[in-house]
Amino acid sequence: MTSPIRDLLATLSRHSEVIEQALTANVLPDAGATVAAISALRQVSALRAAGEEGYRLHPRLREYLFDHLQLFPAYQELAEIGSKITQVASLWNEIELVRSSTDTEAIDSLTESLYTTIYDIADNMDGNVLWLQTLMSTRFGNVRSAVAKKSQNRYYQQQSATLAQDLARLSRMVANVERDAAARGMHDLARFLRRSCLMRILGWQQGLSEIQTEIRADLYRTREIEKNLKQLSRMDMLLQQQPAWQGFSATLDGDIPDFLLAASLPPLDPHVEPMDHDRQIAEELESLALALPPRRQAHAEEEQKKRYTRIVDEDEPVVESPTAMALSRLVGDVKATAGPRGLSIVEWRARDAHAQTMRPDVWLVFAVVGLRSHHLRVELVNDLPEVGEKFTHTFHDARAYGFHAAAAGAGVAASMDRGLQGIDV
Repeated sequence: MTSPIRDLLATLSRHSEVIEQALTANVLPDAGATVAAISALRQVSALRAAGEEGYRLHPRLREYLFDHLQLFPAYQELAEIGSKITQVASLWNEIELVRSSTDTEAIDSLTESLYTTIYDIADNMDGNVLWLQTLMSTRFGNVRSAVAKKSQNRYYQQQSATLAQDLARLSRMVANVERDAAARGMHDLARFLRRSCLMRILGWQQGLSEIQTEIRADLYRTREIEKNLKQLSRMDMLLQQQPAWQGFSATLDGDIPDFLLAASLPPLDPHVEPMDHDRQIAEELESLALALPPRRQAHAEEEQKKRYTRIVDEDEPVVESPTAMALSRLVGDVKATAGPRGLSIVEWRARDAHAQTMRPDVWLVFAVVGLRSHHLRVELVNDLPEVGEKFTHTFHDARAYGFHAAAAGAGVAASMDRGLQGIDV
Protein backbone atom coordinates (compact mmCIF):
# COMPACT_ATOMS: atom_id res chain seq x y z
CA MET A 1 0.00 0.00 0.00
CA THR A 2 1.49 3.33 -1.11
CA SER A 3 1.04 6.84 0.27
CA PRO A 4 1.72 10.34 -1.11
CA ILE A 5 4.78 10.68 1.13
CA ARG A 6 6.31 7.44 -0.17
CA ASP A 7 5.63 8.45 -3.78
CA LEU A 8 7.25 11.84 -3.17
CA LEU A 9 10.40 10.38 -1.63
CA ALA A 10 10.63 7.76 -4.37
CA THR A 11 10.43 10.48 -7.06
CA LEU A 12 13.16 12.53 -5.38
CA SER A 13 15.34 9.42 -5.16
CA ARG A 14 14.91 8.51 -8.85
CA HIS A 15 15.81 12.01 -10.05
CA SER A 16 18.47 12.92 -7.50
CA GLU A 17 20.94 13.98 -10.23
CA VAL A 18 18.51 16.64 -11.48
CA ILE A 19 18.01 17.93 -7.92
CA GLU A 20 21.80 18.14 -7.46
CA GLN A 21 22.07 20.10 -10.70
CA ALA A 22 19.23 22.46 -9.70
CA LEU A 23 20.96 23.17 -6.37
CA THR A 24 23.65 25.29 -8.08
CA ALA A 25 21.95 26.54 -11.27
CA ASN A 26 18.68 26.59 -13.16
CA VAL A 27 17.75 23.38 -14.98
CA LEU A 28 17.00 23.38 -18.71
CA PRO A 29 15.37 20.49 -20.59
CA ASP A 30 18.24 20.31 -23.08
CA ALA A 31 21.06 20.52 -20.48
CA GLY A 32 21.19 16.89 -19.37
CA ALA A 33 17.80 16.76 -17.66
CA THR A 34 15.09 14.88 -19.49
CA VAL A 35 11.62 16.25 -19.94
CA ALA A 36 10.18 13.28 -18.04
CA ALA A 37 12.39 13.92 -15.01
CA ILE A 38 11.49 17.62 -14.94
CA SER A 39 7.80 16.78 -15.31
CA ALA A 40 7.94 14.27 -12.44
CA LEU A 41 9.71 16.72 -10.15
CA ARG A 42 7.23 19.46 -11.11
CA GLN A 43 4.34 17.20 -10.09
CA VAL A 44 5.76 16.77 -6.57
CA SER A 45 6.51 20.56 -6.34
CA ALA A 46 10.28 20.01 -6.14
CA LEU A 47 10.96 22.34 -9.12
CA ARG A 48 9.48 25.75 -9.87
CA ALA A 49 9.50 27.81 -13.03
CA ALA A 50 12.40 30.23 -13.57
CA GLY A 51 11.80 32.22 -16.73
CA GLU A 52 10.28 30.81 -19.88
CA GLU A 53 12.23 27.52 -20.14
CA GLY A 54 14.35 27.07 -16.99
CA TYR A 55 13.39 25.60 -13.63
CA ARG A 56 14.74 26.25 -10.13
CA LEU A 57 14.78 24.15 -6.96
CA HIS A 58 12.10 24.65 -4.32
CA PRO A 59 13.44 27.24 -1.81
CA ARG A 60 12.62 25.14 1.26
CA LEU A 61 14.28 22.09 -0.30
CA ARG A 62 17.29 24.23 -1.16
CA GLU A 63 17.43 25.52 2.41
CA TYR A 64 17.27 21.96 3.77
CA LEU A 65 20.10 20.80 1.50
CA PHE A 66 22.25 23.80 2.42
CA ASP A 67 21.63 23.09 6.09
CA HIS A 68 22.55 19.42 5.62
CA LEU A 69 25.69 20.20 3.60
CA GLN A 70 26.72 23.12 5.87
CA LEU A 71 26.76 25.50 2.89
CA PHE A 72 26.14 29.09 3.99
CA PRO A 73 25.52 31.75 1.33
CA ALA A 74 26.91 35.23 1.88
CA TYR A 75 23.45 36.82 2.26
CA GLN A 76 21.31 34.04 3.71
CA GLU A 77 18.12 35.45 5.22
CA LEU A 78 17.40 34.63 8.85
CA ALA A 79 14.28 32.59 9.55
CA GLU A 80 11.56 35.03 10.52
CA ILE A 81 9.32 34.45 13.55
CA GLY A 82 7.05 37.50 13.33
CA SER A 83 4.25 35.75 11.42
CA LYS A 84 4.39 32.75 13.78
CA ILE A 85 4.07 35.06 16.80
CA THR A 86 0.91 36.51 15.27
CA GLN A 87 -0.31 32.96 14.60
CA VAL A 88 0.18 31.98 18.26
CA ALA A 89 -1.87 34.99 19.41
CA SER A 90 -4.65 34.16 16.94
CA LEU A 91 -4.73 30.48 17.99
CA TRP A 92 -5.01 31.44 21.67
CA ASN A 93 -7.90 33.81 20.91
CA GLU A 94 -9.68 31.00 19.09
CA ILE A 95 -9.06 28.61 21.99
CA GLU A 96 -10.64 31.11 24.40
CA LEU A 97 -13.71 31.48 22.14
CA VAL A 98 -14.20 27.73 21.57
CA ARG A 99 -13.44 26.73 25.19
CA SER A 100 -16.90 27.78 26.35
CA SER A 101 -18.49 25.20 24.03
CA THR A 102 -18.44 21.42 24.35
CA ASP A 103 -16.49 20.80 21.12
CA THR A 104 -13.41 19.18 22.66
CA GLU A 105 -12.13 18.02 19.27
CA ALA A 106 -11.83 21.62 18.05
CA ILE A 107 -10.05 22.65 21.25
CA ASP A 108 -7.57 19.76 20.91
CA SER A 109 -6.90 20.67 17.27
CA LEU A 110 -6.25 24.34 18.11
CA THR A 111 -4.01 23.38 21.04
CA GLU A 112 -1.99 21.01 18.86
CA SER A 113 -1.53 23.76 16.25
CA LEU A 114 -0.32 26.11 18.99
CA TYR A 115 2.19 23.49 20.18
CA THR A 116 3.49 23.02 16.62
CA THR A 117 3.89 26.77 16.12
CA ILE A 118 5.87 27.14 19.35
CA TYR A 119 8.13 24.26 18.27
CA ASP A 120 8.68 26.00 14.89
CA ILE A 121 9.60 29.26 16.63
CA ALA A 122 12.12 27.48 18.87
CA ASP A 123 13.67 25.64 15.90
CA ASN A 124 13.94 28.88 13.88
CA MET A 125 15.57 30.73 16.76
CA ASP A 126 18.08 27.95 17.39
CA GLY A 127 18.95 27.93 13.68
CA ASN A 128 19.30 31.73 13.55
CA VAL A 129 21.61 31.87 16.56
CA LEU A 130 23.71 28.98 15.21
CA TRP A 131 23.95 30.61 11.79
CA LEU A 132 25.03 33.98 13.24
CA GLN A 133 27.57 32.31 15.52
CA THR A 134 28.98 30.43 12.52
CA LEU A 135 29.33 33.72 10.64
CA MET A 136 31.14 35.26 13.60
CA SER A 137 33.54 32.30 13.89
CA THR A 138 34.40 32.50 10.16
CA ARG A 139 34.65 36.32 10.22
CA PHE A 140 31.78 36.65 7.72
CA GLY A 141 33.15 34.53 4.89
CA ASN A 142 31.97 34.13 1.28
CA VAL A 143 33.03 37.68 0.34
CA ARG A 144 35.90 38.79 -1.89
CA SER A 145 36.37 42.49 -1.07
CA ALA A 146 36.19 44.93 1.81
CA VAL A 147 33.14 46.60 0.23
CA ALA A 148 31.27 43.27 0.09
CA LYS A 149 32.25 42.50 3.70
CA LYS A 150 30.93 45.87 4.87
CA SER A 151 27.70 45.33 2.93
CA GLN A 152 27.32 41.87 4.46
CA ASN A 153 27.83 43.25 7.97
CA ARG A 154 25.18 45.93 7.41
CA TYR A 155 22.78 43.30 6.06
CA TYR A 156 23.08 41.05 9.11
CA GLN A 157 22.99 44.03 11.46
CA GLN A 158 19.56 44.91 10.06
CA GLN A 159 18.47 41.26 10.16
CA SER A 160 19.54 40.84 13.80
CA ALA A 161 17.83 44.12 14.81
CA THR A 162 14.52 42.91 13.30
CA LEU A 163 14.94 39.54 15.03
CA ALA A 164 15.59 41.28 18.39
CA GLN A 165 12.31 43.22 18.05
CA ASP A 166 10.44 39.99 17.28
CA LEU A 167 12.00 38.36 20.34
CA ALA A 168 10.79 41.19 22.58
CA ARG A 169 7.29 40.84 21.12
CA LEU A 170 7.44 37.05 21.58
CA SER A 171 8.39 37.45 25.24
CA ARG A 172 5.43 39.74 25.98
CA MET A 173 2.90 37.67 24.02
CA VAL A 174 3.90 34.25 25.40
CA ALA A 175 4.00 35.63 28.97
CA ASN A 176 0.42 36.90 28.57
CA VAL A 177 -0.78 33.58 27.10
CA GLU A 178 0.95 31.59 29.86
CA ARG A 179 -0.62 33.75 32.57
CA ASP A 180 -4.10 33.50 31.03
CA ALA A 181 -3.77 29.72 30.55
CA ALA A 182 -2.77 29.23 34.18
CA ALA A 183 -5.67 31.40 35.36
CA ARG A 184 -8.17 29.37 33.27
CA GLY A 185 -6.93 26.03 34.61
CA MET A 186 -5.01 24.96 31.46
CA HIS A 187 -1.92 24.02 33.45
CA ASP A 188 -0.47 21.68 30.82
CA LEU A 189 -0.40 24.46 28.22
CA ALA A 190 1.07 26.94 30.71
CA ARG A 191 3.78 24.46 31.70
CA PHE A 192 4.59 23.80 28.02
CA LEU A 193 4.97 27.53 27.28
CA ARG A 194 7.27 27.99 30.27
CA ARG A 195 9.53 25.06 29.37
CA SER A 196 9.60 25.39 25.57
CA CYS A 197 9.69 29.17 25.15
CA LEU A 198 9.86 31.41 28.20
CA MET A 199 12.89 29.67 29.75
CA ARG A 200 14.83 29.95 26.46
CA ILE A 201 14.03 33.53 25.45
CA LEU A 202 16.65 35.03 27.79
CA GLY A 203 19.40 32.85 26.27
CA TRP A 204 18.33 33.82 22.75
CA GLN A 205 18.33 37.52 23.64
CA GLN A 206 21.76 37.35 25.28
CA GLY A 207 23.28 35.49 22.32
CA LEU A 208 21.73 37.93 19.85
CA SER A 209 22.98 40.93 21.86
CA GLU A 210 26.54 39.59 21.86
CA ILE A 211 26.38 39.00 18.11
CA GLN A 212 25.07 42.54 17.49
CA THR A 213 27.93 43.98 19.58
CA GLU A 214 30.46 41.98 17.55
CA ILE A 215 28.90 43.14 14.27
CA ARG A 216 29.15 46.79 15.35
CA ALA A 217 32.80 46.28 16.33
CA ASP A 218 33.48 44.62 12.98
CA LEU A 219 31.90 47.54 11.13
CA TYR A 220 34.13 49.93 13.07
CA ARG A 221 37.22 47.88 12.19
CA THR A 222 36.17 47.87 8.55
CA ARG A 223 35.90 51.68 8.54
CA GLU A 224 39.37 51.94 10.08
CA ILE A 225 40.77 49.62 7.40
CA GLU A 226 39.14 51.71 4.67
CA LYS A 227 40.68 54.87 6.12
CA ASN A 228 44.13 53.28 6.24
CA LEU A 229 43.73 52.00 2.68
CA LYS A 230 42.73 55.47 1.51
CA GLN A 231 45.83 57.04 3.11
CA LEU A 232 48.05 54.30 1.68
CA SER A 233 46.61 54.81 -1.82
CA ARG A 234 47.25 58.55 -1.57
CA MET A 235 50.87 57.89 -0.59
CA ASP A 236 51.23 55.45 -3.49
CA MET A 237 49.83 58.04 -5.89
CA LEU A 238 52.33 60.62 -4.56
CA LEU A 239 55.25 58.26 -5.13
CA GLN A 240 54.04 57.42 -8.64
CA GLN A 241 53.66 61.10 -9.59
CA GLN A 242 57.18 61.96 -8.26
CA PRO A 243 59.45 59.02 -9.14
CA ALA A 244 62.63 61.06 -8.45
CA TRP A 245 61.72 61.58 -4.79
CA GLN A 246 63.66 59.17 -2.59
CA GLY A 247 61.39 59.44 0.43
CA PHE A 248 62.20 60.84 3.86
CA SER A 249 65.94 61.24 4.55
CA ALA A 250 67.53 61.07 7.98
CA THR A 251 71.00 62.37 8.91
CA LEU A 252 72.98 59.63 10.69
CA ASP A 253 76.23 61.58 11.16
CA GLY A 254 75.68 62.06 14.89
CA ASP A 255 73.69 59.95 17.32
CA ILE A 256 71.19 57.43 16.03
CA PRO A 257 67.64 58.83 16.09
CA ASP A 258 65.33 57.46 18.75
CA PHE A 259 62.77 56.13 16.27
CA LEU A 260 65.41 53.76 14.85
CA LEU A 261 66.23 52.27 18.25
CA ALA A 262 64.27 49.43 19.79
CA ALA A 263 62.52 50.07 23.09
CA SER A 264 64.62 49.03 26.06
CA LEU A 265 63.30 46.31 28.34
CA PRO A 266 62.68 47.05 32.03
CA PRO A 267 65.57 46.12 34.32
CA LEU A 268 65.53 42.55 35.58
CA ASP A 269 65.23 41.92 39.32
CA PRO A 270 67.19 38.70 40.07
CA HIS A 271 66.09 36.50 42.93
CA VAL A 272 67.44 33.38 44.59
CA GLU A 273 65.94 30.00 43.70
CA PRO A 274 65.84 27.88 46.90
CA MET A 275 65.76 24.58 44.98
CA ASP A 276 68.94 25.36 43.06
CA HIS A 277 71.88 23.15 44.21
CA ASP A 278 74.58 25.47 42.96
CA ARG A 279 77.27 26.27 45.57
CA GLN A 280 76.97 30.01 44.99
CA ILE A 281 73.23 29.87 45.53
CA ALA A 282 73.73 27.93 48.78
CA GLU A 283 76.22 30.54 50.02
CA GLU A 284 73.85 33.34 49.08
CA LEU A 285 71.00 31.66 50.96
CA GLU A 286 73.22 31.21 54.01
CA SER A 287 74.19 34.89 53.97
CA LEU A 288 70.54 35.92 53.68
CA ALA A 289 69.58 33.68 56.61
CA LEU A 290 72.36 35.15 58.78
CA ALA A 291 71.20 38.67 57.90
CA LEU A 292 67.68 38.02 59.16
CA PRO A 293 66.75 39.62 62.52
CA PRO A 294 66.57 37.30 65.55
CA ARG A 295 63.25 35.64 66.28
CA ARG A 296 61.22 37.42 68.91
CA GLN A 297 60.76 35.42 72.11
CA ALA A 298 57.20 35.21 73.41
CA HIS A 299 56.89 36.19 77.08
CA ALA A 300 54.78 34.16 79.47
CA GLU A 301 53.02 37.30 80.71
CA GLU A 302 51.84 38.18 77.22
CA GLU A 303 50.53 34.66 76.68
CA GLN A 304 48.59 34.76 79.97
CA LYS A 305 47.23 38.22 79.27
CA LYS A 306 43.48 38.30 78.94
CA ARG A 307 42.66 38.99 75.29
CA TYR A 308 38.88 39.36 75.51
CA THR A 309 36.20 40.54 77.90
CA ARG A 310 32.96 38.68 78.30
CA ILE A 311 29.89 40.84 78.12
CA VAL A 312 26.66 39.44 79.49
CA ASP A 313 23.45 41.17 78.45
CA GLU A 314 20.65 41.41 80.88
CA ASP A 315 17.64 39.28 80.07
CA GLU A 316 14.88 41.35 78.57
CA PRO A 317 11.29 40.47 79.39
CA VAL A 318 9.66 38.46 76.60
CA VAL A 319 6.42 40.03 75.39
CA GLU A 320 4.11 37.41 73.92
CA SER A 321 2.20 38.49 70.79
CA PRO A 322 -1.62 38.23 70.60
CA THR A 323 -1.40 35.51 67.94
CA ALA A 324 0.94 33.44 70.14
CA MET A 325 -1.45 33.75 73.08
CA ALA A 326 -4.36 32.74 70.83
CA LEU A 327 -2.42 29.69 69.62
CA SER A 328 -1.63 28.67 73.23
CA ARG A 329 -5.33 28.82 74.16
CA LEU A 330 -6.23 26.88 71.00
CA VAL A 331 -3.75 24.11 71.88
CA GLY A 332 -5.25 23.84 75.35
CA ASP A 333 -8.83 23.68 74.01
CA VAL A 334 -7.87 21.03 71.44
CA LYS A 335 -6.18 18.85 74.08
CA ALA A 336 -9.31 19.10 76.22
CA THR A 337 -11.55 18.07 73.31
CA ALA A 338 -12.55 14.41 73.45
CA GLY A 339 -15.40 14.28 70.92
CA PRO A 340 -15.07 12.30 67.70
CA ARG A 341 -15.81 15.36 65.51
CA GLY A 342 -12.90 17.37 66.88
CA LEU A 343 -12.67 21.15 67.06
CA SER A 344 -13.23 23.48 64.09
CA ILE A 345 -10.44 26.07 63.83
CA VAL A 346 -12.61 28.56 61.91
CA GLU A 347 -15.42 28.36 64.49
CA TRP A 348 -12.91 28.71 67.35
CA ARG A 349 -11.51 31.89 65.76
CA ALA A 350 -14.95 33.49 65.76
CA ARG A 351 -14.96 33.21 69.59
CA ASP A 352 -11.41 34.55 70.23
CA ALA A 353 -10.55 38.26 69.97
CA HIS A 354 -6.79 37.74 69.60
CA ALA A 355 -7.21 35.24 66.76
CA GLN A 356 -9.41 37.74 64.92
CA THR A 357 -6.47 40.15 64.64
CA MET A 358 -5.17 37.98 61.78
CA ARG A 359 -6.81 37.45 58.39
CA PRO A 360 -8.98 34.29 58.30
CA ASP A 361 -6.85 32.55 55.63
CA VAL A 362 -3.56 33.46 57.36
CA TRP A 363 -4.91 32.34 60.75
CA LEU A 364 -6.05 29.00 59.29
CA VAL A 365 -2.60 28.15 57.92
CA PHE A 366 -0.89 29.48 61.08
CA ALA A 367 -3.09 27.41 63.39
CA VAL A 368 -2.66 24.19 61.35
CA VAL A 369 1.13 24.48 61.42
CA GLY A 370 1.15 25.38 65.12
CA LEU A 371 -1.08 22.47 66.15
CA ARG A 372 0.95 19.97 64.13
CA SER A 373 4.11 21.24 65.78
CA HIS A 374 2.52 20.18 69.12
CA HIS A 375 1.97 16.64 67.67
CA LEU A 376 -1.80 17.05 67.47
CA ARG A 377 -3.82 15.46 64.68
CA VAL A 378 -5.27 18.01 62.25
CA GLU A 379 -7.41 17.14 59.21
CA LEU A 380 -8.13 19.66 56.46
CA VAL A 381 -11.69 20.22 55.22
CA ASN A 382 -11.14 20.34 51.44
CA ASP A 383 -13.28 22.16 48.90
CA LEU A 384 -15.02 20.38 46.04
CA PRO A 385 -12.93 19.92 42.85
CA GLU A 386 -13.36 22.49 40.11
CA VAL A 387 -15.33 21.71 36.96
CA GLY A 388 -13.34 19.35 34.76
CA GLU A 389 -10.84 18.34 37.47
CA LYS A 390 -10.57 15.21 39.63
CA PHE A 391 -8.60 16.55 42.58
CA THR A 392 -9.09 19.53 44.85
CA HIS A 393 -6.43 22.12 45.56
CA THR A 394 -7.95 24.32 48.31
CA PHE A 395 -9.49 23.94 51.76
CA HIS A 396 -11.74 26.23 53.85
CA ASP A 397 -11.48 24.77 57.37
CA ALA A 398 -9.56 22.26 59.51
CA ARG A 399 -10.59 20.06 62.45
CA ALA A 400 -8.20 19.34 65.31
CA TYR A 401 -8.45 16.32 67.62
CA GLY A 402 -7.21 15.91 71.16
CA PHE A 403 -5.16 13.02 72.51
CA HIS A 404 -8.27 11.02 73.55
CA ALA A 405 -9.91 11.41 70.14
CA ALA A 406 -6.68 10.49 68.37
CA ALA A 407 -6.31 7.33 70.51
CA ALA A 408 -9.91 6.34 69.83
CA GLY A 409 -9.40 6.88 66.10
CA ALA A 410 -6.25 4.76 66.19
CA GLY A 411 -8.13 1.95 68.01
CA VAL A 412 -10.90 1.95 65.41
CA ALA A 413 -8.34 1.87 62.60
CA ALA A 414 -6.51 -1.06 64.27
CA SER A 415 -9.74 -3.04 64.65
CA MET A 416 -10.60 -2.43 60.97
CA ASP A 417 -7.15 -3.67 59.95
CA ARG A 418 -7.64 -6.90 61.98
CA GLY A 419 -11.01 -7.41 60.33
CA LEU A 420 -9.60 -6.94 56.84
CA GLN A 421 -6.79 -9.44 57.34
CA GLY A 422 -9.12 -12.41 56.76
CA ILE A 423 -10.60 -11.03 53.52
CA ASP A 424 -9.01 -12.19 50.26
CA VAL A 425 -8.76 -9.21 47.91
